[in-house]
This record gives sequence, C-alpha cells and structure tokens, in this order.
Amino acid sequence: MTKQQFLEATVSQVSQVYKGKRAHCRCGCGGTYISTSFMIKPRNEINDKLAERRLKQAHKLILEGADFDSSYNYFDVETSENRCLTFYFDDIKN
Repeated sequence: MTKQQFLEATVSQVSQVYKGKRAHCRCGCGGTYISTSFMIKPRNEINDKLAERRLKQAHKLILEGADFDSSYNYFDVETSENRCLTFYFDDIKN
C-alpha cells in the first residue's frame, strides 16, 4: 500500500487497528486491537467510530511527516517514540 492509497483509505477498508508498541511483536501483549464491522470474522471489540478517529489521526500524522512502514495488507504509522497505529486491510467483507 502506498502513502497516497493510505491517505485515501476509509474505515470501510480497515479490518482492524493496533495501537501500542512499535518495535514489538503484534500478539497483543504490547498494545491493543479493535476490529471494525467490515472485518469478516472480528477477533476483538468492534468499534468503527474509534477506528475512524485513529485513521484520521494517522492521516494527519502522515501529512505532518511521520515515519511509516507498509505492505500489501497493513500500514504502520509512528505516533511517538516506539508507539504506533497499525491498520490492517485484509479479511474485509465483500
């Protein structure tokens, strides 16, 4: 996923959001996950409004020059030292 694709992304494209430690495993021990109602089989609390707020926050951080990492199914945005928001774009309902 490119930076531009991420900036154009909406919550309906997001399956889940991780908020927590950046340089850490993503099993959940270093942060928390929320799912969206757009995820095929949600594994966490569903909260579209919170996911949307976090997406808007991440868009703002990117526009301000925040460090990011991405792949075909996620976009990770640094929020502060060793903290991040990671958005997953897989397991979306058709």
